[in-house]
Order: sequence, then structure tokens, then C-alpha cells
Amino acid sequence: MKTFICAVFTVLFFLGSALADANGKASAAGASKAVMVMGSDLIAPQIEAKLKELAKKQNIDIKCDFSGSNDAAKAISDGSADIAILAVPPGMNTPESTIKMPIAFHAALVIVNTINPLEEISTAQLKGIYSKNADPRIELWRQLNVKNIGLRNVMPLITSLSDNVIVELFKYCAMDSTNIGPWVNIIDKKQDIFNMIKANNSAIAIVGKLRDKNMIKILAVSKSKDGKNSYAFRPDINSFLNADYPLTLPFYIVFKKEKLEKVKGVAQILLGDDIAELIDASDFYSAPKNSREKSIFDLDINK
Repeated sequence: MKTFICAVFTVLFFLGSALADANGKASAAGASKAVMVMGSDLIAPQIEAKLKELAKKQNIDIKCDFSGSNDAAKAISDGSADIAILAVPPGMNTPESTIKMPIAFHAALVIVNTINPLEEISTAQLKGIYSKNADPRIELWRQLNVKNIGLRNVMPLITSLSDNVIVELFKYCAMDSTNIGPWVNIIDKKQDIFNMIKANNSAIAIVGKLRDKNMIKILAVSKSKDGKNSYAFRPDINSFLNADYPLTLPFYIVFKKEKLEKVKGVAQILLGDDIAELIDASDFYSAPKNSREKSIFDLDINK
């Protein structure tokens, strides 16, 4: 009898161990099915809630960590993230062996009063106006070949550090990451900048996305390199997409090809109109519809 009881307990023990092991593997498998989404903390406030809502409707299990592009890029490289939205400054690349698809853009705009005859400006000239290290410093409009008796001293304005993304983007793209000169007027409120531009023909300002263009002119900007200027481009969705406008910060959906089947549904949500509308309602610009549709098509043929 004792032998029989021992045998029964032995069988039950091994059955219990096997079941526990199976349950553990099932839990691990379930966890691995969740799509790990990481990315920029800049764009997360605009899209994270809607992404989770739409993923739930489509029965896609996702986990999100929008703690920053650097962490997300490392996680894509080591495989701990399945898909990410990365801010990729000009001159930098996405992680190796990844597929990237444009989703959004941020841009610094250069504005003046409509009376100002200036139509375009180079990054070297912007550095001369704004940089603490400007050499030579540009203080007069005639130094920019603006010959107007009503325009003399350049009055530079910039948005405050509360809009740090625009300031840092401008410094990185136009000023070689040097500091803003002490003569530059740093304005706390965006509307105050717009009012000052409208009221002062000699003012020039660096701002983010502009909606009220009354009495305000947006300048085309050319990239300066080795003492030469490229063609000047106005900021619009096509010049952002083609990397022509030099004061642009693009955001890309990034994943490894081997993760395609796992992340396809999430990528389609991110490229959809619902997310694009939220991006456009913010200070960001969504990738154009034809670009997003091409990316969705590419998801089907990249197998």
C-alpha cells in the first residue's frame, strides 16, 4: 500500500511539474506575442492613447515605452523592442539592418514681417544673426542685401526654452550647436513673437508650426556648407519628406525585417489617417498621405 501511495504521489508530482512548466512556457509565449513599441517621448503625447485604443479594437496586444529615441534605437538593435518611432536628426541614421518609414516631422520656421523684402536666408546667415560665436555677426539688414530705408538693425527673436525642441533643432541645424547670443530676444509666449513680427518690420524670428500667417512671411532656407549655399527651400510637407528643408527633424517608424509579420498591424495603425490627424492637430506635421500609403503597400511586399 505504501508503495502504491508513493507511486501515486510521484506521478502527481511529475504531472504537476509538467503542467507548471507548460503553463510557464505558455505565459512566456503569451508575453512574447505582445508587440513591444518604443520611441520618442516628443511625439508620444500626440499618439500613444489612440495607438492603444486602435490596437485593442484590432485585438493586437501591445506594450509601450516612449521614454526616448536613444533607448528605443538600442532596443531595436538588441531585439528587446519590436518596433519604434525614432527622431532622427539630419546627418544621423537609423539602426543598421532596419526598415524605416516616415511618420512625422518637426520643423523650425524663419519668419519676418510681410513688408520685409527678404525671401530667403542661408543657415550661415542665421548663424551670423543668432549665434554667440558668430563671426562676423550680422546686425544690419544691409548685410543681408536688404536695402530698405525703413529697415536698419536686425531684431532677432526666438521662442523660449519651454519650446526646447525648436530651439535645439535650430541650434543643431543652423548654428553648429553653438549657444544663442545674449543680444537675441527670447520670448516666452509664441503669440507674443507673432505680435512683435507683425508690429516690427525689422524683426526676424525662429518659431515652430505656424497657423496664423496674417502679416507674416515664412522664409525659404538654404543649407550652407564649405562657404557655399544650396538651393533655398520653403518649409512644406514635400521639402520635409525629401530632406530639402534644412531645419527639419524627421520621425521614422523603424523595425527589423525579421519582425515584419509581428509588427505589421501596429505599423499599419501608425501609418493610418487616425494617427495622422492627431499629429497634424499638434505642432508636428504628419507624413503625406501618398507616402504613408506607399509605406503600407511596402509592408505587404517586404516579406
